[in-house]
Amino acid sequence: MHGPLGMMPCVFAPRSCKNAGAMPDWSDLRFFLEVARTGTLAAAARKLGVDNTTVGRRLSALERELGAKLFARTPDGLALTAAGEAMRTAGVEMEQAVLRAEQRAIGADRNLSGLVRVATTEMLANIVVLPALCGLLERHPAIRVDLVTGVTRVDILRREADVALRYVRPERGDLVARRAGTVAMGAYAARGYLARRGHPERGSGFAGHDIVGYDAEIRSWRHGQLAGEPLADARFVLRTNSTTTLFHAIQQGLGIGTLPCALGGSDPDLVRVPAASPVEVDSVWLVVHADLQGTRRVRAVMEAMQAQLKKAAGVLSPDAT
Repeated sequence: MHGPLGMMPCVFAPRSCKNAGAMPDWSDLRFFLEVARTGTLAAAARKLGVDNTTVGRRLSALERELGAKLFARTPDGLALTAAGEAMRTAGVEMEQAVLRAEQRAIGADRNLSGLVRVATTEMLANIVVLPALCGLLERHPAIRVDLVTGVTRVDILRREADVALRYVRPERGDLVARRAGTVAMGAYAARGYLARRGHPERGSGFAGHDIVGYDAEIRSWRHGQLAGEPLADARFVLRTNSTTTLFHAIQQGLGIGTLPCALGGSDPDLVRVPAASPVEVDSVWLVVHADLQGTRRVRAVMEAMQAQLKKAAGVLSPDAT
């Protein structure tokens, strides 16, 4: 091979390899792939739970081992070179092989012990996951749980979580999804805001009102509408990826926004608007990788969350029509 690819490891150019017959260390490749995905050392460091210096050091070590520059600096961040693109292809293949091996190993584990990673939203963590774990961990004290909360979806295929409670059903065939419940969402405003700005009327499109809401990629299937009405005549004053931040913004009178009824209805100073507006019902999906669904500890966590979802149905989807 000629050009920059001639400096790649032996899977691409055996004669130019410093360590012929071996791919780079997997731990270094993990750092490289995260930088390739995020575009900056800082973002990769946050994702990997390390500092920027560590990411930079591991990336430099990988480039020295390969004898090739993998990234070029641009005004928008780090961009892959031709050698980097080739390494990414090989690295993703190795990552998938490692993850498949891990999933098979975990799937073969029949013990009610060990770590289960759970990902969900802040509200579902408080109303569903934590109560479910109270009884589960008392019965099976050898099970440990890492709980990741937030509206940004984690990648189960990359082992960022073993189990997830999501509002969107995944399309990948190697993920198993079960509809486990529903969450009612409504439009809410603070009484103080309504005293200043008036109550929106149905059919008005919230004209003349300020809106606070989620980032566009969150609840994207309802983007551009609120309480079933288009938002063409309203003014967006705040977007966030945090339900807690959105809740506090509405409480403080910044504007009208969508909240789970379990949150909106918990504060007597918040009012659902327009008057008697219907709620929007979102499905909650319990998601697990196909290789893990038979693992006893994973199944035990899933069954506990499923049972708690049924218990909390009246809170999550109250009759607020």
